[in-house]
Amino acid sequence: MQTIKKYANRKLYHTNRKQYITLEGIASLIQAGEQVQVLDNETGEDITAPILTQVVLQSRANSDRLPTHVLTGLIQAGGDTISGMRRSFWTALGGAKMVDDEIRRRLARLRAEGALGDDEIVRLQGLLLGAPDEAPADADEVPSQRDVARLHAQVEALAAVVDKLLAEREKH
Repeated sequence: MQTIKKYANRKLYHTNRKQYITLEGIASLIQAGEQVQVLDNETGEDITAPILTQVVLQSRANSDRLPTHVLTGLIQAGGDTISGMRRSFWTALGGAKMVDDEIRRRLARLRAEGALGDDEIVRLQGLLLGAPDEAPADADEVPSQRDVARLHAQVEALAAVVDKLLAEREKH
């Protein structure tokens, strides 16, 4: 993880390399596949998202820009429009299907490892995925990052419990 600190004078300091860095430098790190975290030096607050937004806007400055009236409309519409765009992207990218596929993959692995029986797999699929032909009541709702993170944590916790059970089974 590459850690960048933002100082009150708006300078960005790359703590791993012990040198100042520009927004272009951050873009280069990300393009090279590095994970980047930006922290406010005074508060310690994670300000990665706003800084990455600046990186994107700066990198797009010399390319095709969105018309001013479109940007103005987005700002005037507020969070509802952004939420709607997020929902559209999530749906277009097949986000719900990706989550469901990951759950199915992990349950299949647990079945193959013998950690869970068929009855338990069916029960968990029913709880986590619902009935096969049943669309959830809130199918049009896009989960927030917090929802996805919570789901990810739950799946990881489930995997940890199963690993523990497997370890206990091997002892006996």
